[in-house]
Amino acid sequence: MTKEGDTGLTWEHRLALWLPGPLLFGAFLVAVCLSAAYLSFQWFFDLHVERSAFGIVLFITWGLIAPRYLIAPLDRQQNGLEVPLSERHKTEIRDLQLPRDAIRVSRFTGAAGVLAFFGIIELLLVLQGFDLITPWIQLHDGSATFALALLSGWFVRFLYFSFAGFYSPPSPQRSDIDLLNLENIYAFGRSGLRGTLVWFIILAISGLLILPGLGSGLWAILPLFAISLGVGLFGLLLPAREVRSLIRAVKREELVRLEPLLHQARDNALTGDVSTQGRLTDLLAYRTQVESTSEWPFDSSTLLRFGLYVFIPVASMIGGALVERVVGMVLD
Repeated sequence: MTKEGDTGLTWEHRLALWLPGPLLFGAFLVAVCLSAAYLSFQWFFDLHVERSAFGIVLFITWGLIAPRYLIAPLDRQQNGLEVPLSERHKTEIRDLQLPRDAIRVSRFTGAAGVLAFFGIIELLLVLQGFDLITPWIQLHDGSATFALALLSGWFVRFLYFSFAGFYSPPSPQRSDIDLLNLENIYAFGRSGLRGTLVWFIILAISGLLILPGLGSGLWAILPLFAISLGVGLFGLLLPAREVRSLIRAVKREELVRLEPLLHQARDNALTGDVSTQGRLTDLLAYRTQVESTSEWPFDSSTLLRFGLYVFIPVASMIGGALVERVVGMVLD
């Protein structure tokens, strides 16, 4: 904390640190509190509860807990292992501290997000035949939903933090690359899974709200699924591009360094030098291993987790349909 009392943390970041460590438990607490506030408002005025409001609650919930999830995890890793739990909170605070200028710009970004959401709501009202003022000054079925929508616009500032690189993991060094053992590099490849999971969760929430209006036909779902898969794959590969370039550079340097050694070992073998007969075989085997080393820093567990993330929107659609059917049967 500075002399002026500035901790370098936004209020969202302080809330993220205050929430319980388990991601799902913290999300559950935030979602319950926001849903309780919304339902209390609606039931107090005896208004209709809208389904879309709960989707907006989920968006806001994810926006509140995202900072703790998106902070660079590699600062807490030593050769692929987490540092002791007692140091984790201190590291999170350090990772979430921001310059004053960045916080100021993020506030302008949040204000712009609120104005953008306000403009979208007004445009939808005009297209539906409503005037621009009445929905805001009269208490009606959608008033609380409109207020939640404006609040969700404030969390556009998290996009600013993400694109500005505040949540990006540190870049690997050339000394980190060991072509015989890429275990340490896989941690950099796994860093793309964090943004990918964020995308598929947002997609799952959006699908529950948008797809029922589009219909459940195959031709409506397949293009959306293909686009979402492409965006998720791009999010996985983007952080790994720099690591891939570094691995390729190290491989080229190693192969260039091997060439004169191979020529020398070949010449010695052709002259019948018994002491160097096994050296040529070892060098050839090493070159083969270097050439076959994967340039993408992904292991099987990373690819498996990405495959599971792909099914999050599908599972949410199936779960939402089952819940609606069960609720309909109970009410009928």
